[in-house]
Amino acid sequence: MNRRDLIKNTAAALGISLVGISMSEILVSCKKEANLDWKPVFFTNYQAALVAEIAETILPKTKTPGAKEMGVPPFIDKMVKETMDEVAQKELIEGLGNFEDGVNAKFGKSFLEITEKEKLEYLEKEDKDKPRSGLNMWGISLEKDPPKPTFFKTIKGLTLLGFYTSEEIGRNVLVYDPVPGEYIGCMPLNGQNSWTE
Repeated sequence: MNRRDLIKNTAAALGISLVGISMSEILVSCKKEANLDWKPVFFTNYQAALVAEIAETILPKTKTPGAKEMGVPPFIDKMVKETMDEVAQKELIEGLGNFEDGVNAKFGKSFLEITEKEKLEYLEKEDKDKPRSGLNMWGISLEKDPPKPTFFKTIKGLTLLGFYTSEEIGRNVLVYDPVPGEYIGCMPLNGQNSWTE
């Protein structure tokens, strides 16, 4: 073998090994980075994907759209950014970390990697084990010493708020009519909802 062939073969072998190493690093980094179809304004991509998965587990797609389809995760992200003070934001992020630590301790995986059944099982346990949220109205506490809201209860509340205040759910599921029509006292019903007529 001449010198030129030796250099070509060595370069090819080196190139293949470098491509192999860089491809494995790319695949590992892809696993660490969450894929989102929206840009978070408060959470990191991974945190946003985690919150989105929690919201989707709370309200999965059935006959009605799921939380992700209704844009609930971006709603939660924006609400945390714009309505919580720095202390509450910090506590929420700490709660998110503790939540993920709890999932890792139980399953040895991230919440994003466990099965749907395991996600549901874990969230149901979180809902039962954590103390209830304090009673309040319009942000004013109705109790003397209310329990502090936990991470899961906060995310659950924001998920339900985002879902049930969306236009799609208001129009097609709750059938809310903000401007009622004329009053018909004795209207025969044929199986339809009276408030939509």
